[in-house]
Amino acid sequence: MTSRTSRWRWFAALATAGLALGVSTAVAQIPSPPATVFGSVTDEAGTVAENLPVQGYIGGKLCGTRGFTQFTGEGSSRVTVYFVDVLSAEQTPGCGVDGAEIRVKIGDRFANQTTKWKRGPIQLDITFGNVTPAPIPTFTPAPTNTPRPNASQAASNGTPGAGAVGTIPAGSPGAGSPVASLKGGVTSSTVSGRQSGGSDGGGFPIWGGVLLVLAGVAAVGGGVGYAMSRSRRERARAADQFDPLD
Repeated sequence: MTSRTSRWRWFAALATAGLALGVSTAVAQIPSPPATVFGSVTDEAGTVAENLPVQGYIGGKLCGTRGFTQFTGEGSSRVTVYFVDVLSAEQTPGCGVDGAEIRVKIGDRFANQTTKWKRGPIQLDITFGNVTPAPIPTFTPAPTNTPRPNASQAASNGTPGAGAVGTIPAGSPGAGSPVASLKGGVTSSTVSGRQSGGSDGGGFPIWGGVLLVLAGVAAVGGGVGYAMSRSRRERARAADQFDPLD
C-alpha cells in the first residue's frame, strides 16, 4: 500500500513538473510585439502623396515593410500621415531591442529624424526640407443642444425658468409672496397695486371696496325698513279714521 502511494506521488510530481515546463516554454516562445512608428509627413516641395511605401530600418537591416502613407483631415486641414511596424529581435533576429535606433524610409527617401525602438506606439513627425512638422488634426464631437430647464428644475437650481413663479419684490406690501397671473395662470411675477393687500398709491385698496359694499347694503336695508315702517303707520292711521261704529 505504501509503495503504491509513493508511486502515485511520484507520477503527480512528474506531471506537475512537465506542465510547468510546458507553460514556461510556451511563454518563452511568444515573441515581443513590434514598435509601431507613426506621425505626419511634411515636405518643403509640396504635399506628400498617399499610398507611398514606408519601411523601418535598424542599422542596415530592414525590419518593417508593411507601412504606407495616407491623408487625414479635410480641406486646408488635410495632412499626410504614415505608419510602419518595426519588428522585434524575437520576431526577426537582428531587429528591434530596447534603445536601438530606428530609421524611417518614405518612398525612396530616408528621413533625417530617427527614434529609439520600444514596444508599442511611437510618434515621430517627419519633415523634408526647411519646414515645420504639420500637426495631426484632432476631431472633436459636434456640440449638442442644451435642454432648457422646466419650472421644477429651475426651482431646484434656484434660477427662474419657463413657468417659474415670481414673487412680490422687497419694499412692497406682501413682499416675498407669489402674485396673481395676468395670463390665466395661478401666479405671475407682475405686481399690481389692485392685487396687493393695501394701497400703494396706484389703485384703490381692497378694504375700501369692502366698506363701500357694506355701506351700500346697509343703506338699501335701511331704506327698505323705513319704507315698511311708514307703510304700517299709514295703514294704522287709516284704520283709526274708519270706525264702523261712528
